Amino acid sequence: MTKKTNERDSKAWHSYAGRLLWAMRRAGKTNQSELARTVGVKPQSIQYLCDPQAGAQGSSHTPSLARVLGVEADWLATGQGKPLADAVLMAQDTAAPGYAAAAEQAMPVCATLRVASKPGEVEWLAANDETKLGQLTVPVVIDGAQAVRVKGDGLSPFVKDGQCLLLRKRQDLLEAQDTVLITLKDGRRLIRELMVDRQDSLLVLPVHGGQPETIDRQDVEDIDLVLLVLPRRWWRG
Repeated sequence: MTKKTNERDSKAWHSYAGRLLWAMRRAGKTNQSELARTVGVKPQSIQYLCDPQAGAQGSSHTPSLARVLGVEADWLATGQGKPLADAVLMAQDTAAPGYAAAAEQAMPVCATLRVASKPGEVEWLAANDETKLGQLTVPVVIDGAQAVRVKGDGLSPFVKDGQCLLLRKRQDLLEAQDTVLITLKDGRRLIRELMVDRQDSLLVLPVHGGQPETIDRQDVEDIDLVLLVLPRRWWRG
């Protein structure tokens, strides 16, 4: 990474359009019309937000854009903080100011998350010696993370069939807009976006849209934080 490149990207991050364009390139979602359909806005809205000359200061759709592009909403909105949870950047992000590339890490895919018929509900199918699920070889290092592969498109556009999720056991308090895998004591597993973390309950939202719902904490067995959604190209069978 050259000093000139670092300074150029630092300047780009000073505008909403610059941050949005960077996030789109990083996520491989540079088609503005497709992004507009995914978020549920008119293509002209995305075109306006991406135009540096328009000088957009933000958008009411920032949380949705951040979720689809896999970046932090506060960073996209204001430029403050880190673009990614836990300051994890992929190798193609080495030009991002203030970050260094991580060494490659190979990790086995420990399970398949098969999307069930009920919206947002998944089945955990653990790998074993007879059903090896391959591995991810990615330039990212996250302590305590595990990789799972998704089967089915019922959670699209958040995650699609064949893509992988990096999960980590919750280590501290959850925050609004965290995506979580909730394991209930009755054996069900749910993928949800957290709205409010209460002492006795969780107010959550389906990742593919829908009405908020409340989950009692006494019904929760475990919670995993979804750190990253990785495209198929990082997986090796």
